[in-house]
Amino acid sequence: MFKRIVTVFLSVMLFAAGAGVLTSPNVSAAGSLRIIVNGQELQLGGGASAYTDGTDIMLPLRETAQALKYKVTFSGATGTFLLERFQESVQFRLSGKELVLDGKNKVPFTGGFELKQKKAYAPLSFFAAIGLVTSYNPETDQVDVYAPEVMAGAVAGLLVTGNYPALKERYYAKDPEPAVLPVLQQSWEGMNTPAGSYLGVKSTTSTQQDGVMMIVSVLSFTKAEAVLTLELGASGKLTKLTLTPVQAANEVLASPAQP
Repeated sequence: MFKRIVTVFLSVMLFAAGAGVLTSPNVSAAGSLRIIVNGQELQLGGGASAYTDGTDIMLPLRETAQALKYKVTFSGATGTFLLERFQESVQFRLSGKELVLDGKNKVPFTGGFELKQKKAYAPLSFFAAIGLVTSYNPETDQVDVYAPEVMAGAVAGLLVTGNYPALKERYYAKDPEPAVLPVLQQSWEGMNTPAGSYLGVKSTTSTQQDGVMMIVSVLSFTKAEAVLTLELGASGKLTKLTLTPVQAANEVLASPAQP
């Protein structure tokens, strides 16, 4: 298991991270793979393109990593790649059998990198292994890669705007429980009313274990804070969402209404 903590600048409600801005429209089946990184389609040039290799989906390593705000460096002397973002780092060799996260955590990885026309390609499983949210829709030939904090912001934004059907369609696993929409609405409205206006995501922590990812974010309101917890399965889709008041929110809920 490994854990990532990302502190983000407080976004204003009108940031609309989840109101649709950070999610791509539906696409029809196409002959080539589309890569959606943090909700935006990755525009590739210089001969780079995503492709399938057996059961693997291969993405151009440098272009995809840079779109995720990683600084990418390569040491030809040691054959080592280094990806750096915020307080995170990922170090590995294309022919190696492990990833070194944050300079200390060693994660076994045998997914297999490839070199084509002097470009390095990484399987989709690599991006999942370094703590990102990944999914692939074979019906549309679309690959999605999200940083945990961006996904949390997008989900919160859809809750803010009351766009529960879009939240279910874009982020939930296929055919969730029929009652999921009323529960989401009741949970959000029960929190939002006493806690005040929603301001944004304050911080995000993500953990992975046994194919399950947990994304825990602190949401700020004008009068309180709350914890948004997202649980995702191996498919990269939501299986559970909970919204819990922290102590400040409990005090607001317990205090009598001011005249």
